[in-house]
Amino acid sequence: MKIHILSISSLSFCLCLAAQAASIGRQPIAAPEATAAITGADYCFAHTRALEYERQPPSYLVLHLHVKVAYKNPGALPLILPNGRDKTVYTALKPGIMKITAQPNNFPDDNIITVMKALPADVNSDNPVNPANDVFRIIPAGGLMTPGIEEDVVLPVNHKTLLRHDPDLRGHRIYVRLQFDHQEIAPALEAELSDRWANVGAMWTGRTRTNTLMFDVPMNPPAAKPCIDTRIPEKFDGHLQTGNNR
Repeated sequence: MKIHILSISSLSFCLCLAAQAASIGRQPIAAPEATAAITGADYCFAHTRALEYERQPPSYLVLHLHVKVAYKNPGALPLILPNGRDKTVYTALKPGIMKITAQPNNFPDDNIITVMKALPADVNSDNPVNPANDVFRIIPAGGLMTPGIEEDVVLPVNHKTLLRHDPDLRGHRIYVRLQFDHQEIAPALEAELSDRWANVGAMWTGRTRTNTLMFDVPMNPPAAKPCIDTRIPEKFDGHLQTGNNR
């Protein structure tokens, strides 16, 4: 009889441990915390048509903010995340609701981020970062991703036409926030990689948002040269322009 009671107790204890393990397995993985800082600023005159910039007079002034983003892993396990990401820039002239500000498209140099359905050929199926590649990054538990993310935010300063009138930023403080949507991974592939790389870290992909940055645009910005790399795209005017609740 005593043996029978001990067996039931042991079984209950095992079931309790299994339930706890299952509960732990279902806990969501903490997303990395994104902290941004402005490291520099430049001005240039944008050209307004898709022609050689040498043939055009100086046009409206453009501000290039250089931003560095640090990712911190708040969790107890290393994070494995895809390096591919889409960037969205939110701006405002006062605290509160922020709107999407379209950024230049460096076609064809910009890569279009699509769902990862198969592991790229240069990624080791047994280790996401050995050998080194541009597809995955690892953030150590409680640590920072190195190197950080460096991005440029491009804003028209005094762009005004008959059909388009962007706010004049001269003499104003602007508020900027960045959002990153990291590359999605097909569910079947993500489950497979999570099992394969469990000894390396935990898989994560999703959305991060930085803190809000502030920058004071002078009333008389410094002298600037023509922009020779990209031109400001047409203003985004879609229904997704809903600020931080997007």
